[in-house]
Amino acid sequence: MTTNNDKLRTKRTKHIDLTRMRKAFSVKPIALGVASVMLSACGSEREDATIYTSLEDCKQDFPDAVERCEAAYQTALDEAMRTSPRFNSEYDCEYEFGPNQCQYVNNNSGSFFMPFMAGYMVSSLLSPNRYYSQPLYTSYSYNSPFRSRWITADGYVFDGDIRKRNYRVNKDVYKPKPTVNRTMKRGGFGSSVRAKSSWGSSSRKGGWGG
Repeated sequence: MTTNNDKLRTKRTKHIDLTRMRKAFSVKPIALGVASVMLSACGSEREDATIYTSLEDCKQDFPDAVERCEAAYQTALDEAMRTSPRFNSEYDCEYEFGPNQCQYVNNNSGSFFMPFMAGYMVSSLLSPNRYYSQPLYTSYSYNSPFRSRWITADGYVFDGDIRKRNYRVNKDVYKPKPTVNRTMKRGGFGSSVRAKSSWGSSSRKGGWGG
């Protein structure tokens, strides 16, 4: 989470703030790039979840819950800053996520490159108890095992390509993720993705998300 003294800047501009992240949502309908592997979750509780690529999309779906949409969006942005994979160089980050998909961050936790948040997943937005929100990423890099797929900060890939926006997910997908304090080398995030299973497929029983 950033402070008032935190500075965000890209290679092409001197400074950047969260507004730049908000404008960074641009999801392209690219074909499916990698087959999914199912991770079984038999007997787990599931609920509906929607992926949004902008705050405005959420407001259109919930015109009477604008404040909740804004809160869910901000929660995802804050989580992205706290849990996103970090890299020492723009080249290393773009190797994983694609050209122009990374930003430079310089704050109280150090300086690094991280991918822009490509979307955010929301569940139970109108619940009287609590809603769930988390950032998601995608890649436009041919080097990536999750090219054109939705992926969480800790490396779990959702079934289908980035045109898919509605899922049935286990609540475990929203469990708090550890704060990231270290940078990783080029290809390190992709390697961790290959080591994990997909969240599942709607055509398979017991998957994490379908």
